[in-house]
Amino acid sequence: MPEVDTPAVADPDAPSVEVTPPPEVPPAGTGDPVEETPPGDEPPGDAEEPAPPAACSGPDGTARLAWSYDAAWDQTVDFRGTLDADGQTYWTECDSSYWSDKEPHELQCHLVSATHDGAIRYRLPMPRAGLPAVHSVDTERLYATSGGATVSAHAREDGRELWSANLATLRPGFPPVGASLVIDAVALGPPYVFTVARHAVEEENEQSLLVALRASTGAVAWTALTPPVRAPLVLDAEGNVYGGSFSAATQETTLFSYTPDGQRRWQTRRAGQRRPSAVDGGRLLLERAEVADAATGSPLATLATASPDDSYVALGSSNSPFGRAVFQASGVLVLADQPCTAEGCPEALHPGRTFLYGFNPEDGALRWHQPIGAWPMAPVLTQRDSLLLVDRPPTEGCEEDYSCTGDDSHHGSFLRELDVKDGRELAACALPGTAPYITPPALHRGRVVLGAWTNWLASNDWTRRMSIRAFELSVPTEPATSGWVTAGGGNSRSGTPRSNP
Repeated sequence: MPEVDTPAVADPDAPSVEVTPPPEVPPAGTGDPVEETPPGDEPPGDAEEPAPPAACSGPDGTARLAWSYDAAWDQTVDFRGTLDADGQTYWTECDSSYWSDKEPHELQCHLVSATHDGAIRYRLPMPRAGLPAVHSVDTERLYATSGGATVSAHAREDGRELWSANLATLRPGFPPVGASLVIDAVALGPPYVFTVARHAVEEENEQSLLVALRASTGAVAWTALTPPVRAPLVLDAEGNVYGGSFSAATQETTLFSYTPDGQRRWQTRRAGQRRPSAVDGGRLLLERAEVADAATGSPLATLATASPDDSYVALGSSNSPFGRAVFQASGVLVLADQPCTAEGCPEALHPGRTFLYGFNPEDGALRWHQPIGAWPMAPVLTQRDSLLLVDRPPTEGCEEDYSCTGDDSHHGSFLRELDVKDGRELAACALPGTAPYITPPALHRGRVVLGAWTNWLASNDWTRRMSIRAFELSVPTEPATSGWVTAGGGNSRSGTPRSNP
Protein backbone atom coordinates (compact mmCIF):
# COMPACT_ATOMS: atom_id res chain seq x y z
CA MET A 1 0.00 0.00 0.00
CA PRO A 2 1.53 3.34 -0.96
CA GLU A 3 2.25 5.95 1.67
CA VAL A 4 -0.16 8.87 1.77
CA ASP A 5 0.45 12.34 3.12
CA THR A 6 -1.45 13.63 6.12
CA PRO A 7 -4.86 15.05 5.07
CA ALA A 8 -4.76 18.75 4.42
CA VAL A 9 -7.25 21.49 3.80
CA ALA A 10 -7.68 23.09 0.40
CA ASP A 11 -5.16 25.59 -0.92
CA PRO A 12 -5.91 29.07 0.49
CA ASP A 13 -5.95 30.33 -3.10
CA ALA A 14 -8.94 28.08 -3.74
CA PRO A 15 -11.58 29.03 -1.15
CA SER A 16 -15.23 28.22 -1.22
CA VAL A 17 -17.15 31.32 -2.23
CA GLU A 18 -20.71 32.49 -2.06
CA VAL A 19 -22.39 33.37 -5.33
CA THR A 20 -24.90 36.18 -5.59
CA PRO A 21 -28.21 34.90 -7.00
CA PRO A 22 -29.17 36.38 -10.38
CA PRO A 23 -32.11 38.71 -10.91
CA GLU A 24 -35.55 37.30 -11.66
CA VAL A 25 -35.62 35.27 -14.85
CA PRO A 26 -38.71 34.27 -16.88
CA PRO A 27 -39.84 30.75 -15.94
CA ALA A 28 -38.79 27.77 -17.99
CA GLY A 29 -41.05 25.18 -19.48
CA THR A 30 -43.18 27.07 -22.00
CA GLY A 31 -44.24 25.12 -25.05
CA ASP A 32 -46.52 22.18 -25.78
CA PRO A 33 -49.07 21.35 -23.09
CA VAL A 34 -48.55 18.08 -21.28
CA GLU A 35 -50.86 15.18 -21.95
CA GLU A 36 -53.11 13.37 -19.52
CA THR A 37 -51.82 10.15 -17.97
CA PRO A 38 -53.91 7.14 -19.08
CA PRO A 39 -55.99 5.63 -16.25
CA GLY A 40 -54.18 2.92 -14.37
CA ASP A 41 -50.74 3.98 -15.59
CA GLU A 42 -49.70 5.94 -12.54
CA PRO A 43 -46.25 4.75 -11.43
CA PRO A 44 -45.67 3.80 -7.81
CA GLY A 45 -43.36 5.95 -5.73
CA ASP A 46 -41.71 6.05 -2.35
CA ALA A 47 -43.87 8.83 -0.90
CA GLU A 48 -46.45 7.73 1.70
CA GLU A 49 -48.49 10.94 1.72
CA PRO A 50 -49.14 13.80 -0.71
CA ALA A 51 -46.06 15.94 -1.20
CA PRO A 52 -46.25 19.64 -0.34
CA PRO A 53 -46.11 21.98 -3.32
CA ALA A 54 -42.66 22.72 -4.73
CA ALA A 55 -41.35 26.27 -4.89
CA CYS A 56 -38.01 28.06 -5.21
CA SER A 57 -35.79 28.14 -2.14
CA GLY A 58 -34.21 31.52 -2.95
CA PRO A 59 -35.64 35.00 -3.58
CA ASP A 60 -37.19 36.10 -6.89
CA GLY A 61 -37.50 32.67 -8.43
CA THR A 62 -33.97 31.47 -7.69
CA ALA A 63 -32.52 28.40 -6.02
CA ARG A 64 -30.71 29.20 -2.78
CA LEU A 65 -26.96 28.53 -2.90
CA ALA A 66 -25.88 26.27 -0.01
CA TRP A 67 -22.13 26.23 -0.76
CA SER A 68 -19.70 26.57 -3.64
CA TYR A 69 -16.15 25.53 -4.45
CA ASP A 70 -13.68 27.08 -6.90
CA ALA A 71 -10.27 25.50 -7.36
CA ALA A 72 -7.08 27.54 -7.69
CA TRP A 73 -6.61 29.19 -11.09
CA ASP A 74 -4.01 26.63 -12.28
CA GLN A 75 -6.02 23.54 -11.29
CA THR A 76 -8.37 21.42 -13.43
CA VAL A 77 -11.32 19.83 -11.61
CA ASP A 78 -12.94 16.53 -12.59
CA PHE A 79 -16.26 16.06 -10.75
CA ARG A 80 -18.70 13.31 -11.77
CA GLY A 81 -21.43 13.92 -9.23
CA THR A 82 -19.98 11.34 -6.81
CA LEU A 83 -21.83 11.63 -3.51
CA ASP A 84 -21.95 9.23 -0.56
CA ALA A 85 -24.73 8.30 1.86
CA ASP A 86 -23.69 11.12 4.23
CA GLY A 87 -23.85 13.76 1.48
CA GLN A 88 -20.05 13.98 1.24
CA THR A 89 -18.73 14.90 -2.21
CA TYR A 90 -15.63 13.57 -4.03
CA TRP A 91 -13.61 14.88 -6.97
CA THR A 92 -10.05 15.17 -8.33
CA GLU A 93 -7.87 18.17 -9.15
CA CYS A 94 -4.78 18.25 -11.37
CA ASP A 95 -2.25 20.84 -12.45
CA SER A 96 -3.65 22.38 -15.61
CA SER A 97 -1.83 21.12 -18.70
CA TYR A 98 -2.71 24.40 -20.44
CA TRP A 99 -0.60 26.42 -17.99
CA SER A 100 2.17 23.85 -17.52
CA ASP A 101 5.13 22.64 -19.61
CA LYS A 102 5.01 19.23 -17.91
CA GLU A 103 4.05 16.01 -19.63
CA PRO A 104 0.63 14.58 -18.65
CA HIS A 105 2.23 11.87 -16.47
CA GLU A 106 4.21 14.55 -14.59
CA LEU A 107 1.20 16.64 -13.54
CA GLN A 108 0.42 16.52 -9.82
CA CYS A 109 -3.13 15.45 -9.00
CA HIS A 110 -5.10 15.45 -5.75
CA LEU A 111 -8.08 13.56 -4.35
CA VAL A 112 -10.51 15.99 -2.70
CA SER A 113 -13.56 15.47 -0.49
CA ALA A 114 -16.03 17.93 1.04
CA THR A 115 -18.68 17.55 3.75
CA HIS A 116 -22.42 17.91 3.22
CA ASP A 117 -21.95 21.63 3.97
CA GLY A 118 -18.99 22.12 1.63
CA ALA A 119 -16.11 22.11 4.15
CA ILE A 120 -12.98 20.39 2.79
CA ARG A 121 -12.40 17.04 4.56
CA TYR A 122 -9.09 16.22 2.86
CA ARG A 123 -6.97 17.07 -0.17
CA LEU A 124 -4.44 14.31 -0.80
CA PRO A 125 -1.80 13.86 -3.51
CA MET A 126 -2.57 10.92 -5.78
CA PRO A 127 0.20 8.44 -6.59
CA ARG A 128 -0.65 8.50 -10.32
CA ALA A 129 -1.61 11.27 -12.73
CA GLY A 130 -3.17 10.72 -16.15
CA LEU A 131 -6.53 12.51 -15.73
CA PRO A 132 -7.82 10.71 -12.61
CA ALA A 133 -11.50 10.64 -11.71
CA VAL A 134 -13.69 9.42 -8.82
CA HIS A 135 -16.49 7.29 -10.27
CA SER A 136 -18.32 5.52 -7.45
CA VAL A 137 -18.52 5.18 -3.68
CA ASP A 138 -19.98 2.65 -1.24
CA THR A 139 -20.22 2.58 2.55
CA GLU A 140 -16.46 2.10 3.06
CA ARG A 141 -14.55 2.91 -0.12
CA LEU A 142 -14.49 5.20 -3.12
CA TYR A 143 -13.29 3.98 -6.50
CA ALA A 144 -11.14 6.01 -8.86
CA THR A 145 -9.37 5.62 -12.18
CA SER A 146 -6.08 7.17 -13.31
CA GLY A 147 -3.35 6.89 -15.93
CA GLY A 148 -2.16 3.56 -17.23
CA ALA A 149 -5.67 2.04 -17.07
CA THR A 150 -5.47 1.82 -13.27
CA VAL A 151 -8.43 1.34 -10.93
CA SER A 152 -7.88 2.14 -7.25
CA ALA A 153 -9.88 2.02 -4.02
CA HIS A 154 -9.53 4.64 -1.29
CA ALA A 155 -10.82 4.75 2.27
CA ARG A 156 -13.95 6.88 2.36
CA GLU A 157 -13.02 8.32 5.77
CA ASP A 158 -9.53 9.68 5.04
CA GLY A 159 -8.84 9.09 1.33
CA ARG A 160 -5.82 6.80 1.75
CA GLU A 161 -5.28 4.33 -1.08
CA LEU A 162 -6.22 0.76 -0.11
CA TRP A 163 -5.41 -1.06 -3.36
CA SER A 164 -4.84 -0.50 -7.06
CA ALA A 165 -5.06 -2.68 -10.18
CA ASN A 166 -3.47 -1.99 -13.57
CA LEU A 167 -5.84 -3.49 -16.14
CA ALA A 168 -3.23 -3.43 -18.91
CA THR A 169 -1.33 -6.27 -17.20
CA LEU A 170 -4.27 -8.65 -16.77
CA ARG A 171 -4.26 -10.49 -20.09
CA PRO A 172 -1.21 -11.40 -22.21
CA GLY A 173 -1.35 -9.65 -25.56
CA PHE A 174 -3.93 -7.11 -24.40
CA PRO A 175 -3.47 -4.41 -25.40
CA PRO A 176 -1.02 -4.56 -28.33
CA VAL A 177 2.41 -3.20 -27.44
CA GLY A 178 2.33 0.60 -27.38
CA ALA A 179 -1.47 0.90 -27.30
CA SER A 180 -2.99 3.14 -24.63
CA LEU A 181 -6.07 2.10 -22.69
CA VAL A 182 -9.08 4.08 -21.48
CA ILE A 183 -11.51 3.23 -18.66
CA ASP A 184 -14.90 4.87 -19.18
CA ALA A 185 -16.61 4.08 -15.89
CA VAL A 186 -16.70 1.93 -12.78
CA ALA A 187 -19.87 0.11 -11.69
CA LEU A 188 -20.50 -1.49 -8.30
CA GLY A 189 -22.07 -4.94 -8.01
CA PRO A 190 -21.19 -6.31 -4.56
CA PRO A 191 -18.88 -8.00 -3.89
CA TYR A 192 -17.30 -6.82 -7.14
CA VAL A 193 -16.22 -3.66 -8.90
CA PHE A 194 -16.82 -3.94 -12.65
CA THR A 195 -15.02 -1.94 -15.30
CA VAL A 196 -14.04 -2.12 -18.98
CA ALA A 197 -10.68 -1.20 -20.51
CA ARG A 198 -10.64 -0.24 -24.18
CA HIS A 199 -8.19 1.18 -26.69
CA ALA A 200 -8.03 4.96 -26.68
CA VAL A 201 -8.11 4.95 -30.49
CA GLU A 202 -10.53 2.64 -32.27
CA GLU A 203 -8.70 -0.13 -34.11
CA GLU A 204 -9.68 -2.86 -36.55
CA ASN A 205 -10.78 -6.09 -34.85
CA GLU A 206 -10.25 -4.55 -31.43
CA GLN A 207 -11.67 -6.01 -28.22
CA SER A 208 -12.41 -4.64 -24.78
CA LEU A 209 -11.46 -6.27 -21.49
CA LEU A 210 -14.32 -6.69 -19.02
CA VAL A 211 -12.90 -7.02 -15.49
CA ALA A 212 -14.47 -7.98 -12.16
CA LEU A 213 -12.33 -6.90 -9.18
CA ARG A 214 -13.04 -7.81 -5.56
CA ALA A 215 -14.05 -4.57 -3.90
CA SER A 216 -12.33 -5.46 -0.62
CA THR A 217 -8.90 -6.31 -2.02
CA GLY A 218 -8.68 -5.39 -5.72
CA ALA A 219 -7.97 -9.03 -6.60
CA VAL A 220 -9.11 -10.06 -10.06
CA ALA A 221 -12.16 -12.33 -9.82
CA TRP A 222 -12.54 -12.87 -13.57
CA THR A 223 -12.00 -11.24 -16.97
CA ALA A 224 -13.64 -11.58 -20.38
CA LEU A 225 -12.76 -10.27 -23.81
CA THR A 226 -15.80 -8.60 -25.39
CA PRO A 227 -16.62 -6.66 -28.53
CA PRO A 228 -15.33 -3.07 -28.19
CA VAL A 229 -17.40 -1.34 -25.50
CA ARG A 230 -17.35 2.45 -25.66
CA ALA A 231 -20.13 3.17 -23.15
CA PRO A 232 -20.52 2.52 -19.41
CA LEU A 233 -21.70 -0.86 -18.18
CA VAL A 234 -25.20 -1.50 -16.81
CA LEU A 235 -25.86 -3.84 -13.85
CA ASP A 236 -29.14 -5.26 -12.55
CA ALA A 237 -30.08 -5.92 -8.92
CA GLU A 238 -28.77 -9.50 -9.13
CA GLY A 239 -25.36 -8.30 -10.35
CA ASN A 240 -25.73 -9.38 -14.00
CA VAL A 241 -23.67 -7.21 -16.35
CA TYR A 242 -24.93 -5.74 -19.64
CA GLY A 243 -22.94 -4.12 -22.43
CA GLY A 244 -23.12 -3.29 -26.11
CA SER A 245 -20.78 -2.59 -29.00
CA PHE A 246 -21.93 -0.52 -31.98
CA SER A 247 -20.20 -0.96 -35.35
CA ALA A 248 -20.37 2.05 -37.66
CA ALA A 249 -19.31 -0.16 -40.56
CA THR A 250 -22.20 -2.61 -40.26
CA GLN A 251 -24.65 -0.29 -38.42
CA GLU A 252 -25.27 -3.08 -35.93
CA THR A 253 -24.96 -3.42 -32.16
CA THR A 254 -23.64 -6.56 -30.49
CA LEU A 255 -25.42 -6.91 -27.15
CA PHE A 256 -24.16 -9.21 -24.38
CA SER A 257 -24.75 -10.10 -20.75
CA TYR A 258 -22.61 -11.87 -18.12
CA THR A 259 -23.53 -13.36 -14.76
CA PRO A 260 -21.85 -11.95 -11.61
CA ASP A 261 -19.39 -14.88 -11.63
CA GLY A 262 -18.31 -14.32 -15.25
CA GLN A 263 -20.46 -16.75 -17.25
CA ARG A 264 -21.85 -15.34 -20.48
CA ARG A 265 -25.65 -15.42 -20.36
CA TRP A 266 -26.35 -14.40 -23.94
CA GLN A 267 -25.04 -12.44 -26.92
CA THR A 268 -27.07 -11.15 -29.86
CA ARG A 269 -26.90 -8.66 -32.72
CA ARG A 270 -29.41 -5.94 -33.44
CA ALA A 271 -29.73 -3.38 -36.23
CA GLY A 272 -28.89 0.23 -35.32
CA GLN A 273 -27.46 1.73 -32.13
CA ARG A 274 -28.94 -0.28 -29.29
CA ARG A 275 -26.42 -0.16 -26.43
CA PRO A 276 -27.85 -0.82 -22.93
CA SER A 277 -28.57 2.35 -20.96
CA ALA A 278 -30.61 1.17 -17.91
CA VAL A 279 -32.11 -2.00 -16.42
CA ASP A 280 -34.80 -2.85 -13.87
CA GLY A 281 -37.24 -5.66 -13.14
CA GLY A 282 -36.15 -7.93 -15.97
CA ARG A 283 -36.38 -5.18 -18.58
CA LEU A 284 -33.44 -3.56 -20.35
CA LEU A 285 -33.50 -0.08 -21.88
CA LEU A 286 -31.52 0.20 -25.12
CA GLU A 287 -30.32 3.74 -25.91
CA ARG A 288 -33.43 5.93 -26.38
CA ALA A 289 -35.03 3.42 -28.72
CA GLU A 290 -36.31 0.18 -27.17
CA VAL A 291 -37.14 -1.87 -24.12
CA ALA A 292 -35.75 -5.43 -24.29
CA ASP A 293 -35.98 -8.64 -22.28
CA ALA A 294 -33.02 -8.62 -19.88
CA ALA A 295 -32.93 -12.44 -19.89
CA THR A 296 -32.41 -12.74 -23.66
CA GLY A 297 -31.92 -9.31 -25.22
CA SER A 298 -35.04 -9.80 -27.36
CA PRO A 299 -37.08 -6.66 -28.14
CA LEU A 300 -40.25 -6.05 -26.13
CA ALA A 301 -41.30 -2.49 -27.03
CA THR A 302 -40.19 0.21 -29.47
CA LEU A 303 -40.19 3.81 -28.25
CA ALA A 304 -41.44 6.76 -30.28
CA THR A 305 -37.96 8.29 -29.94
CA ALA A 306 -36.35 5.47 -31.96
CA SER A 307 -34.86 7.07 -35.08
CA PRO A 308 -32.60 5.72 -37.85
CA ASP A 309 -29.85 8.27 -37.23
CA ASP A 310 -30.02 8.07 -33.42
CA SER A 311 -29.67 11.85 -33.21
CA TYR A 312 -27.36 13.08 -30.47
CA VAL A 313 -28.65 14.83 -27.37
CA ALA A 314 -26.09 16.69 -25.28
CA LEU A 315 -25.82 15.44 -21.71
CA GLY A 316 -22.97 17.69 -20.63
CA SER A 317 -19.30 16.82 -20.26
CA SER A 318 -19.71 14.04 -17.73
CA ASN A 319 -19.31 10.40 -18.72
CA SER A 320 -21.31 9.34 -15.69
CA PRO A 321 -23.30 6.20 -16.56
CA PHE A 322 -26.22 7.78 -14.72
CA GLY A 323 -26.59 10.69 -17.11
CA ARG A 324 -29.02 9.09 -19.52
CA ALA A 325 -32.45 8.02 -18.26
CA VAL A 326 -34.75 7.33 -15.33
CA PHE A 327 -36.18 3.83 -15.59
CA GLN A 328 -38.44 1.75 -13.33
CA ALA A 329 -39.99 -1.30 -14.93
CA SER A 330 -42.90 -0.85 -12.51
CA GLY A 331 -44.01 2.40 -14.09
CA VAL A 332 -41.40 5.07 -14.99
CA LEU A 333 -39.39 5.64 -18.15
CA VAL A 334 -38.17 9.21 -18.78
CA LEU A 335 -35.50 10.36 -21.23
CA ALA A 336 -34.53 13.33 -23.38
CA ASP A 337 -34.41 13.35 -27.16
CA GLN A 338 -35.07 15.50 -30.20
CA PRO A 339 -38.58 15.69 -31.75
CA CYS A 340 -40.19 12.32 -32.45
CA THR A 341 -42.73 11.67 -35.20
CA ALA A 342 -45.02 8.90 -33.91
CA GLU A 343 -48.55 9.26 -32.60
CA GLY A 344 -48.71 11.58 -29.60
CA CYS A 345 -45.38 13.27 -30.40
CA PRO A 346 -45.12 17.07 -30.12
CA GLU A 347 -46.62 18.90 -33.08
CA ALA A 348 -45.15 22.33 -32.32
CA LEU A 349 -41.39 22.77 -32.13
CA HIS A 350 -39.52 25.30 -30.02
CA PRO A 351 -36.04 26.90 -30.21
CA GLY A 352 -34.31 24.14 -28.25
CA ARG A 353 -35.81 21.38 -30.44
CA THR A 354 -35.43 18.95 -27.52
CA PHE A 355 -38.08 17.31 -25.34
CA LEU A 356 -38.29 15.28 -22.16
CA TYR A 357 -40.47 12.22 -22.81
CA GLY A 358 -42.37 10.03 -20.38
CA PHE A 359 -43.18 6.49 -21.58
CA ASN A 360 -45.01 3.45 -20.31
CA PRO A 361 -42.13 0.97 -19.82
CA GLU A 362 -44.47 -2.00 -20.42
CA ASP A 363 -45.51 -1.22 -24.00
CA GLY A 364 -43.46 1.88 -24.90
CA ALA A 365 -46.57 4.08 -25.24
CA LEU A 366 -45.87 7.81 -25.01
CA ARG A 367 -47.55 9.35 -21.96
CA TRP A 368 -46.34 12.96 -22.00
CA HIS A 369 -43.69 15.33 -23.30
CA GLN A 370 -42.22 18.60 -22.05
CA PRO A 371 -40.02 21.06 -24.00
CA ILE A 372 -36.51 21.52 -22.61
CA GLY A 373 -33.29 23.17 -23.75
CA ALA A 374 -30.46 21.58 -25.69
CA TRP A 375 -28.36 20.88 -22.56
CA PRO A 376 -30.64 18.53 -20.61
CA MET A 377 -29.23 16.76 -17.60
CA ALA A 378 -30.77 13.35 -16.94
CA PRO A 379 -33.32 13.78 -14.15
CA VAL A 380 -33.12 12.41 -10.63
CA LEU A 381 -36.19 10.50 -9.48
CA THR A 382 -37.16 11.56 -5.96
CA GLN A 383 -39.18 10.02 -3.12
CA ARG A 384 -41.90 12.62 -3.68
CA ASP A 385 -42.66 11.25 -7.16
CA SER A 386 -40.92 14.11 -8.92
CA LEU A 387 -38.06 14.52 -11.37
CA LEU A 388 -35.21 16.98 -10.80
CA LEU A 389 -33.74 18.29 -14.04
CA VAL A 390 -31.14 20.95 -14.87
CA ASP A 391 -32.32 22.74 -18.00
CA ARG A 392 -31.05 25.57 -20.23
CA PRO A 393 -34.17 26.66 -22.11
CA PRO A 394 -33.42 29.00 -25.05
CA THR A 395 -35.60 32.02 -25.75
CA GLU A 396 -37.52 32.97 -28.86
CA GLY A 397 -35.35 34.58 -31.51
CA CYS A 398 -32.17 32.77 -30.57
CA GLU A 399 -31.93 31.42 -34.13
CA GLU A 400 -30.83 34.87 -35.25
CA ASP A 401 -27.55 34.81 -33.29
CA TYR A 402 -27.06 31.00 -33.32
CA SER A 403 -27.27 30.83 -29.53
CA CYS A 404 -29.96 28.16 -29.23
CA THR A 405 -27.83 25.09 -28.75
CA GLY A 406 -24.43 23.77 -27.80
CA ASP A 407 -21.45 25.68 -26.45
CA ASP A 408 -22.65 28.94 -28.03
CA SER A 409 -25.82 28.89 -25.96
CA HIS A 410 -25.59 31.75 -23.47
CA HIS A 411 -28.90 31.16 -21.76
CA GLY A 412 -29.31 30.76 -18.03
CA SER A 413 -29.83 27.44 -16.23
CA PHE A 414 -32.87 26.35 -14.24
CA LEU A 415 -33.35 23.65 -11.65
CA ARG A 416 -36.75 22.27 -12.61
CA GLU A 417 -38.95 19.88 -10.68
CA LEU A 418 -41.54 17.95 -12.71
CA ASP A 419 -44.36 15.59 -11.78
CA VAL A 420 -43.32 12.10 -12.90
CA LYS A 421 -46.91 11.08 -13.76
CA ASP A 422 -47.64 13.75 -16.36
CA GLY A 423 -44.53 15.92 -16.73
CA ARG A 424 -46.30 18.91 -15.18
CA GLU A 425 -43.85 21.55 -13.99
CA LEU A 426 -43.87 21.97 -10.20
CA ALA A 427 -41.10 24.58 -9.97
CA ALA A 428 -38.43 26.21 -12.14
CA CYS A 429 -35.70 28.00 -10.16
CA ALA A 430 -32.91 30.02 -11.78
CA LEU A 431 -29.29 29.08 -11.06
CA PRO A 432 -26.47 31.67 -10.96
CA GLY A 433 -24.75 32.74 -14.17
CA THR A 434 -25.05 31.75 -17.81
CA ALA A 435 -22.42 28.99 -17.86
CA PRO A 436 -23.57 25.41 -18.46
CA TYR A 437 -24.11 23.15 -15.46
CA ILE A 438 -22.56 20.06 -16.99
CA THR A 439 -23.00 17.19 -14.51
CA PRO A 440 -26.22 15.33 -13.78
CA PRO A 441 -27.69 16.48 -10.45
CA ALA A 442 -26.67 14.61 -7.29
CA LEU A 443 -29.20 14.70 -4.44
CA HIS A 444 -28.90 14.29 -0.66
CA ARG A 445 -31.43 15.50 1.97
CA GLY A 446 -32.85 18.16 -0.29
CA ARG A 447 -29.46 19.47 -1.40
CA VAL A 448 -28.56 19.27 -5.11
CA VAL A 449 -24.85 19.25 -6.06
CA LEU A 450 -23.70 20.21 -9.58
CA GLY A 451 -20.55 20.91 -11.57
CA ALA A 452 -20.49 24.04 -13.76
CA TRP A 453 -18.16 25.90 -16.14
CA THR A 454 -17.97 29.10 -14.14
CA ASN A 455 -15.57 31.00 -16.43
CA TRP A 456 -17.34 29.80 -19.56
CA LEU A 457 -17.17 31.54 -22.93
CA ALA A 458 -17.65 29.93 -26.33
CA SER A 459 -14.04 30.85 -27.15
CA ASN A 460 -12.73 29.39 -23.88
CA ASP A 461 -12.40 25.77 -24.96
CA TRP A 462 -8.86 25.32 -23.63
CA THR A 463 -9.29 27.06 -20.29
CA ARG A 464 -12.72 25.92 -19.15
CA ARG A 465 -12.85 25.70 -15.37
CA MET A 466 -15.24 23.44 -13.55
CA SER A 467 -16.52 24.62 -10.19
CA ILE A 468 -18.92 22.88 -7.81
CA ARG A 469 -22.21 24.39 -6.61
CA ALA A 470 -24.75 23.04 -4.08
CA PHE A 471 -28.33 24.33 -3.95
CA GLU A 472 -31.22 23.81 -1.56
CA LEU A 473 -34.69 22.59 -2.54
CA SER A 474 -37.71 24.30 -1.02
CA VAL A 475 -39.06 20.89 0.04
CA PRO A 476 -36.30 18.53 1.27
CA THR A 477 -36.42 15.08 -0.29
CA GLU A 478 -34.24 12.06 -0.93
CA PRO A 479 -33.68 10.10 -4.13
CA ALA A 480 -36.10 7.27 -4.87
CA THR A 481 -34.85 3.85 -3.85
CA SER A 482 -34.88 2.60 -7.46
CA GLY A 483 -35.06 4.02 -10.94
CA TRP A 484 -31.32 4.13 -11.60
CA VAL A 485 -29.13 2.68 -14.32
CA THR A 486 -27.57 0.27 -11.82
CA ALA A 487 -30.64 -1.28 -10.23
CA GLY A 488 -30.69 -1.76 -6.48
CA GLY A 489 -27.89 0.68 -5.69
CA GLY A 490 -24.42 1.74 -6.72
CA ASN A 491 -25.61 5.01 -8.18
CA SER A 492 -22.95 7.54 -7.26
CA ARG A 493 -25.33 10.49 -7.31
CA SER A 494 -28.16 8.98 -5.27
CA GLY A 495 -26.51 9.25 -1.87
CA THR A 496 -27.85 5.78 -0.96
CA PRO A 497 -25.33 3.18 -2.20
CA ARG A 498 -25.39 -0.46 -1.18
CA SER A 499 -22.85 -1.83 1.24
CA ASN A 500 -19.93 -3.38 -0.60
CA PRO A 501 -18.12 -6.14 1.39
